[in-house]
Amino acid sequence: MIILDHTAVLALCRGHRLLSGLAVVEVDDPARRAHVPALCLVAAGLERPGVAAHVGALPGLEFLPLDFAGTAAVEQVVSAGLDWPFGHAVYAAASDTVEGRILTATPEAYDGTGVWVVDIGKP
Repeated sequence: MIILDHTAVLALCRGHRLLSGLAVVEVDDPARRAHVPALCLVAAGLERPGVAAHVGALPGLEFLPLDFAGTAAVEQVVSAGLDWPFGHAVYAAASDTVEGRILTATPEAYDGTGVWVVDIGKP
């Protein structure tokens, strides 16, 4: 599963070519789309208001809600020292049956989490 964290969502909104390609290709199978965790969308929206409305219209993205189990898991990793905007992405990558890969502009933020990250470069 491909997961976009808040830095990747912001890069997408700035026209990042790879991410734009992922986001505009309509795929019938939701499992094959790029995934955006809800808290990552909130974090991106706090930095750039209107992000949710913009990316919500893109056909290649799937949005991941946060249920009670996810909330408890995010609380645990944030309590352990991870900045909150990255918590839902870590939960999504770690809880997936197929190893999730987080696309991010800040790979160092995930040091020590055990998740697989892909550096998209600095915007």
